[in-house]
Amino acid sequence: MKMETMTLPEHIGDDYLIATYYMNSDSEPDLYEWAKLVAADQSAGTWTHVEGETPEVVEKYGCKIVGVYTMSTENACLARIAFPTANFPNNTPMIMSTVAGNVLGQNGIRLVDIEFPKPVLDDLPGPLVGISGMREMLGVYDRPLIGAILKPCLGVEPEVSALGAQKAAAGGVDVIKDDELLSDPEYSPMIKRVSTVMKYLKDIGKDKSTLYCINITGENLFDRARRAIDAGANSIMVNYQALGWGATEDLTRALAREGIKIPIFGHCAGMGAYYKSKTTGIGTALGVGKMARLIGMDMALVYPDSGRFGISTNELVETHNACIAGMGSIKKSFATLAGGVHPGTVKYLMDLLGDDTMLMSGGGIYGHPQGATAGAKAIGQAIEAVKAGISIDDAAKAHEELDAAIKFWGKA
Repeated sequence: MKMETMTLPEHIGDDYLIATYYMNSDSEPDLYEWAKLVAADQSAGTWTHVEGETPEVVEKYGCKIVGVYTMSTENACLARIAFPTANFPNNTPMIMSTVAGNVLGQNGIRLVDIEFPKPVLDDLPGPLVGISGMREMLGVYDRPLIGAILKPCLGVEPEVSALGAQKAAAGGVDVIKDDELLSDPEYSPMIKRVSTVMKYLKDIGKDKSTLYCINITGENLFDRARRAIDAGANSIMVNYQALGWGATEDLTRALAREGIKIPIFGHCAGMGAYYKSKTTGIGTALGVGKMARLIGMDMALVYPDSGRFGISTNELVETHNACIAGMGSIKKSFATLAGGVHPGTVKYLMDLLGDDTMLMSGGGIYGHPQGATAGAKAIGQAIEAVKAGISIDDAAKAHEELDAAIKFWGKA
């Protein structure tokens, strides 16, 4: 690898974005040359010299190798590559095209992380409301939020969904969301569903203290958001991977331009195709944590380290950190744990992640043997016990809802 392709992170300043890749191959004889080829392919070069590729062009618009750190037990490395920010506008479609474009078409390359310089961060939207704003909206400051996923998720009319929302809200949930599979079918039109749910919440005095995230995923996204808001929505939901980074980011930017500060729930449906492999794709914390936060998700769904969709404990902790750690002017997001969450998992998850998270249940609320209101109460009772330093077993002796849940599902 030639010297002119290398630099130091201290040298590049705010003019470069740094991407970190895990690169593993049994066939590449020289990892340094492989990293150099990736850098050329993703900037002002290709696999062979071409006309017009002057030293001046390569110097100004070519990538730089910050470091290649080889592994001792395999033909693999971590490669940090700096991309000139002059090559792309500050939006996620072009950023991801630059750092994850052709390069991820090669076997054995995984995009682990992206380090964004301040000028790029300042141009990205991030959450409109963020953790502090949502806590202020809900009046909840010192515990995880409690979330409910409406069940049954499909095949029911808006009145059935609204009754389910009302029961969960009566039990103390802070946030209710549609299932990712439910958007705007004929039997449950989006506008009728949101107006009906909000009416049912208002009937019990919960329309201000409970958020209902109506799934607006579909075409003409900003128009759908406006129509949902006009019908009474106090939160919206999108399946951001299915929509794409750009469409979701555009929604956040459009809402900001209109002065509409409404929390957005981001479901990671389909992201498993990116992060499940350990040697290809995109890192879990980057894909469902940092990038979801940057495109404006106030609540980013993350699967816990258990259940059918579980990620590893370390991935969970890292993803949670990507949602709440300082990142320039970007507001913090709630990592929203969903998928097998029930009262018996509360202590484990709170001990692992603390208060700045949301514990969200579908079956863990609507499958409670005493009904959805009891299911919501049981999760709240488990949270109260952890906060008070009381064991879940002792708390269950004082609360029949929690007791029934522990007997039914057990503890983590």
